Amino acid sequence: MSIFTRTIATQGLKALQAMANEAGENWWKDLLSLWRPSGQPSGNDGLRLAIRNGTLNFYFQGQSIAKVCFGHGGVPRIETHVKYVTDGQKGQDHAKLIGNQICLPHGDKTLPYNGLRTLREWIGRASQYTHNEKRFVDDIVGANESVIDVEMGLPAWGTRTSALRVDFVTLAQKAGETCITCWEAKLMSDARLCSTTEPEVLQQIQNYKDFFKAQGHGEHVQTAYREACRLLVLFKAMAERCGHLGVALSDTITSTAEGTSPLTINPDLQLVILNDSASGERKHWPMHEAKLKQRGTDPIYFAGSAPSQRRLPKSIA
Repeated sequence: MSIFTRTIATQGLKALQAMANEAGENWWKDLLSLWRPSGQPSGNDGLRLAIRNGTLNFYFQGQSIAKVCFGHGGVPRIETHVKYVTDGQKGQDHAKLIGNQICLPHGDKTLPYNGLRTLREWIGRASQYTHNEKRFVDDIVGANESVIDVEMGLPAWGTRTSALRVDFVTLAQKAGETCITCWEAKLMSDARLCSTTEPEVLQQIQNYKDFFKAQGHGEHVQTAYREACRLLVLFKAMAERCGHLGVALSDTITSTAEGTSPLTINPDLQLVILNDSASGERKHWPMHEAKLKQRGTDPIYFAGSAPSQRRLPKSIA
């Protein structure tokens, strides 16, 4: 069984620190300049940073624009889907950016890295692959400074062979403690919310609960997100050293990084729904909502198109 972690090896961190400190421009400085932490709108080219097990992911509306990986001795590189790098690509191959050269898969050829212009070209292509649910999640991240992870995967365990996916993770206040809370975002038009028997989302919620019932899982997640907050604070300092002073992190993230606040886990997966259905479709919603509530799930609803209206409750009962 794999253990849930959020960490970067020391050699890799030193390499990123060196890139942040060196003269001139490089892709790490460029990524930091486009980083928009939670609580800040992403705009046309802002990226969300998610810390993984030994890697970093920079997302644009749910699409992984840049996965920062580390080779021998901690040497960093970017990996990204080749369809973001150049037009007309099919399949699941990835390109690699090492230094200032982009290496296409299968040794076909290399392309030059032209700084922010290159990253914005990748973002432009990636925008063709996003969809309304991913944009909805990004709006929530932009309106809530408490989000500390997106596109999160809990590792497989027991008889499961695949990871559990969670749309985003927050640090919410609950009874004087800082509580790690996981969220699933859905559009009301999503078929997984509606069923004549049992909505598919209920099984997803139950799988989440089962994960945290297993011994040790809660402790692993607590340790991982304490470390993730510490790394976010470190990357903020790197961004500021590069002259990007607009990066802001919430006091809750900072106190979690410092270990000054008790950290707990909400054992329930929270559900947030965007009311995107036509009025004719909505008339059937109370029947589907009743099934969710019968199983202990009480969704939070958003309506309208304004991203600023995506504020989550500051505390979860």
